[in-house]
Amino acid sequence: MPALYLTKMYRYLLIDSRPRRMVAVLPSGLSIPLLTAVLDSLFTRLHPPTVALLSSPVATAVAAGLRSAFVVDLGWHETVVTSIYEYREVHSGRSIRGGRMLVEQTHKFLAKHLGHPRPENTDESKNQKQVLSFQECEEVAARMVWCKPYKSSTEDDTTEAKSPTSPLPTVQEHEESESHDTQPAAVHPRTTIIPLSSCTPPTSLELSFDSLAEPCESAFFDSQFSPSCFDDHELPLHYLLYRCFLHLPVDVRAICMSRIIFTGGGTNVLGLRKRIFDEVSHMVQERGWDPVFGKGPELLRANPKLKRKGTRLATKGPTASVGSQQQQSGNENVPSSEQDGVWHDAANVTPEFDPVEEQINKGMNKKPPVQGQMRAIESLGAWSGASLVSHLKVPAIATVEREPWLQHGAAGASKIGETEAPAVTTKSQHRQSLGAGGLMRGSAAGTPWTLGVWGAT
Repeated sequence: MPALYLTKMYRYLLIDSRPRRMVAVLPSGLSIPLLTAVLDSLFTRLHPPTVALLSSPVATAVAAGLRSAFVVDLGWHETVVTSIYEYREVHSGRSIRGGRMLVEQTHKFLAKHLGHPRPENTDESKNQKQVLSFQECEEVAARMVWCKPYKSSTEDDTTEAKSPTSPLPTVQEHEESESHDTQPAAVHPRTTIIPLSSCTPPTSLELSFDSLAEPCESAFFDSQFSPSCFDDHELPLHYLLYRCFLHLPVDVRAICMSRIIFTGGGTNVLGLRKRIFDEVSHMVQERGWDPVFGKGPELLRANPKLKRKGTRLATKGPTASVGSQQQQSGNENVPSSEQDGVWHDAANVTPEFDPVEEQINKGMNKKPPVQGQMRAIESLGAWSGASLVSHLKVPAIATVEREPWLQHGAAGASKIGETEAPAVTTKSQHRQSLGAGGLMRGSAAGTPWTLGVWGAT
C-alpha cells in the first residue's frame, strides 16, 4: 500500500533537482516491516538524501503550540490515546472502537430497519449477509449519524421530583373570546428520509433524528453494559481515557488533563468530542483518582472505626506562635490534634524572598501554567506540526540516511542503548539527548544511527 501511494505521488508531484530533506510522520506503534516498506519506497522513488522520522502524537502537540498534551486519535481501525510530557511519549493506550466499528453499527442499524434483523447466535452474526454496500453505509455514518449529549442522573431527578411546598405557577389572564377547549399541538419527532440504492430492491427509509444516534452510542460507549463486561482492548472511550489518566504520575496528569487534543477522522461525528469530555469529567468528579472503586472501598472509607483520632488538622494560616501554644497546652479541653506542639503547614507558608530569582524574572511576563483542570485544545494536525518542525530545523527523533539504509536496511540501525557517547560533551549536546520518545534525537554524520521508538522493540 505505501508503494502504491508513493508511485501516484511521484507521478503528479513536482520535485526540483535540489536535495530536499523529507519528514515522515508515523504512529509510534508502527511495526518494523511496515516502517521498512515506507522507507524503501521513499528512498527508491523520491530519492531524498535523508528521511527524518517524527511521531504523529508529538507532531500534533507541536501544531497546538504545546510541549505536553493528551492526544486522543479517533482513527479508523482503533482509537489510540497517547500522553506526551515535554515532547516524550510517557504512556499509550488503545481500543478497537473507531470508525470501522461505527460503520459496522450503522450497517446493522439500517439492516434492522430494512427488515433484516441481526441473528442472535454469535457465529451467525459474524457471517451476517451484507445488505448494503460499504460506500453507502460510510456515507450515512459520515453525514447523518450523531452523538447524544451526556445526561447525568441528577438532571432526571430534578425534572421529575418537585418540592411539595413550592408555590403554584401564576395563571395569566386571557380574553373571554379565546376558547378554553384549545389544546397544545402534539410535538412530533423530526424525521428524515434516507434513500438507499445498494439494496435489492432500492428503497428509502424514514428515520427519526433521535434513532440516528444509536450507532454512535453502541460503537463508542455501550452504556447498557458495566465496565467489567469489556476486555482491555475493547474499552469504551471514556473508560479508556480515564484509565490512561490513572496510569500517569501526579505531575504529568495535572499537565496533560488540561491539554486534551482530539484528532482523527472520528472527531467529525457531531457531538462525539463533547460527549467524551463530559463523560470523563463526570468520572473524575465522582471517583477521583483512586483506581480502586466499588461498594467495598466506599464502605471502607466510610467506616468511622478506621479514622485516626490523633491526626493533625491543617490550619488556614501559618504556624501559630509559641506563646499561644503554651496557653492552649494548659487547657484540657483542647483536642488531641493540637497537643503535639509546633507543626508547619508547608502548603500555606509564604516562600522566602530570593533576590537572584527576582532579578531573573524581572521584565518577564511569566504566567503559571494551567494544570489540574479538564480542558480541551484544538490542534492544526500532525502534518502542520511536522512542517513547523522541519522549517525550524529541529532534529527529529531519528534521521535515516539514504546510503546506509540501501546498504544495510533496518538491520544496520543500532539500538538506543548501544550508541556510544562522545568523550567530551558540551552542555548543549547533553540537553539534546532527551531519550527514546523525545523530539531532539538526531544522528550526526559518521555516528551510529537508530530508528528511535520504532526500533526499540
